Amino acid sequence: MNKYSNIFTQIIIPLLTALLSFSIIEIIYRGGMTSFLSWIKYYPANSIYFLLFLFLLFASYMALNYKGYFIASVITSVLFSILAFSSHLKEVLRGDPLLPSDLTLVSEATDIITYFADLSLLKILVILLIIIFVIALFIFTVIKIKNVKRKKQDWVSPLIFLVLLIGFVYQDMYMDKGGMKNLFNIEIPTYNQSSNYSTNGVVLSFIRNLNNGVEKPENYSHKKVTEIINDTETKLDSDNSTANKPNIIIIQSEAFWDPTVMESVNYNQDPIPNFHSLASQFTSGTVTVPVYGGNTSNTEFEILTSLSTQFLPTGIVPYLNYANSPLPALPNILGNQGYTSTAIHTYHNWFYNRSSVYENLGFDNFLSLEFFPNPIEDAMYYRDNEITDEILKLVEENEEPNFIFAVTMQAHGPYKTDAKKYYASIEAELDDKDKSFSPNAENILEFYADTLVEVDKELGRLISSLEELEEDTIVVFYGDHLPLLGEDYQVYNEAGYFKNEQDYSDYQKIYKTPILIWDNFNTTREELNINSTFVGPYTLELAGLKGYYLTDYLNELNSQNKNYFPRLDYSNHSTLDETDIDNYKILQYDILFGRKYGLKDNEVDYEPSVTYRLGYADADIQNVKLTTYNDMKAYRITGEYFTTSYQVYINDEAVGSTFVSPEEIYAYIPNDIDPETIVMKIFDSKNTLLSVSNKYKLK
Repeated sequence: MNKYSNIFTQIIIPLLTALLSFSIIEIIYRGGMTSFLSWIKYYPANSIYFLLFLFLLFASYMALNYKGYFIASVITSVLFSILAFSSHLKEVLRGDPLLPSDLTLVSEATDIITYFADLSLLKILVILLIIIFVIALFIFTVIKIKNVKRKKQDWVSPLIFLVLLIGFVYQDMYMDKGGMKNLFNIEIPTYNQSSNYSTNGVVLSFIRNLNNGVEKPENYSHKKVTEIINDTETKLDSDNSTANKPNIIIIQSEAFWDPTVMESVNYNQDPIPNFHSLASQFTSGTVTVPVYGGNTSNTEFEILTSLSTQFLPTGIVPYLNYANSPLPALPNILGNQGYTSTAIHTYHNWFYNRSSVYENLGFDNFLSLEFFPNPIEDAMYYRDNEITDEILKLVEENEEPNFIFAVTMQAHGPYKTDAKKYYASIEAELDDKDKSFSPNAENILEFYADTLVEVDKELGRLISSLEELEEDTIVVFYGDHLPLLGEDYQVYNEAGYFKNEQDYSDYQKIYKTPILIWDNFNTTREELNINSTFVGPYTLELAGLKGYYLTDYLNELNSQNKNYFPRLDYSNHSTLDETDIDNYKILQYDILFGRKYGLKDNEVDYEPSVTYRLGYADADIQNVKLTTYNDMKAYRITGEYFTTSYQVYINDEAVGSTFVSPEEIYAYIPNDIDPETIVMKIFDSKNTLLSVSNKYKLK
């Protein structure tokens, strides 16, 4: 009897616990019982493989006493359930599951919270109730179970299971051949994490992604790097680089896309007439970007550095993981040729660690949200006209040629299902009169398209203003990713635009955004279909400016019409051959992780700008006069570089103030203070001090 009782304790209880936990975790991740049962039906080996992992885990907990076992089990199950819920939520909204690298986005969490508004309340409540049920069930069990003292022989089986668990995890994460993975015929498509998670389960897929190191390419060596560089044609050297350096303006337009490509949808007006007109006259087409619906900085990284995220672990955000030291990029490439490099972004300086990254990439200035004089919101984010104004000001005022990289925010989601903007004018409907959008989908699409109308107006204003200035200028305008138009691609699905990312045609639709390259000195027009890593080299060649060996390598490929390589599972559609990609990988590995042979041998200068700073200058208080304002005693402060972000301090005590202009602020004087000094400071939303004006003495 004791023998059978021990078998029940050591095996049956962990197995039942594993089955219950397995079911709850995957039901939460898959959003319902039907999808869960469908997964088991079509992927039985993968299901059993995950269940085996859970069994070994819970069986090893039997080394604890009974109550300890159930406490450990409930903690594990709840944590895995939270992981499943978070991954389900992210996949619904962003098209890809939760990855370990997402946990580094602590500062960005406040931005992600806004997406909860678009997830149905019912779905959240159901999932939360399931998690509460798990907790309640285990707590009830813990209370009811008597705490029996363990005998020495009771430790044997759990220790055996623990050793098996360690072996299981090791072979799963580190062994490519052999092991249980081969026995169960487990395939891990790391290039497509949505497929990985849906096939293999959320927990094991997440754990596997913890092993996200970058392997050294097989042929990587000093000799190979030198060979690749020597075989690359250098487009320009410093002696024959163009003397007439054009302004280069690159605008990464948040979620910019052409909704008229959905042929099943009719609009009462063209949402982007300026873009369409310019695209018909100048170089334009599509750019394949690395992300859908978010992770803006990954597209940014590829544009500025020409380094591909395809050669990095899935889900990695290079700005947070790899750009923490200087890297060769467009800002320092152009800075070495006499350009003033300015980054502009209508959002917090700390987001995606941009304030540090932009310094490492060689920018001279970063005009973040805190340094815009008086930015105006459009719904949740700031208008593009703020950026247009700053670009034109730089072009007009700077004597040196400008490199300006601007990241907009006006078209950022989520897009409302129950509101319209004050300038709303777009109406959208399905072409098939027998069908119609759901109310939510229609509102989302119209809200987004209304925003595009304003974005497009600013593009038109920028180009017409630059034409009047008559300075040689290049403008590169593109979308960083497709917009998130509802849960589970709601608008796209209802329009019949795409339904399945596993299909190559749909993959192209998901990851291609519009690109326009305007200039006022070149008559050649091209139709583009390129990866985002080729945009920088292409722009340098158009401007007649030299780059360095990596941009030369990509330009040489581009000259052979080799400028497009999709995700690994669609590699048969790549215009680059295997050797081209292998050489690209080797050059990139050497720059990011290797011995930097190429950078050293070619004496590439990629040091940060010694003048780098946030904003253009600290506020300069030039005069203070006692007066009244809004019927209150106040100081009229005049000077330069004032913004609405500046807080005024009298005698180091914060006081109320009213911003009038970049040259004028009124500070209200408390009755209980004897003013002696005035100073102004900018603190960002993380309470980090960014700027301090001169201290003005009143006495």
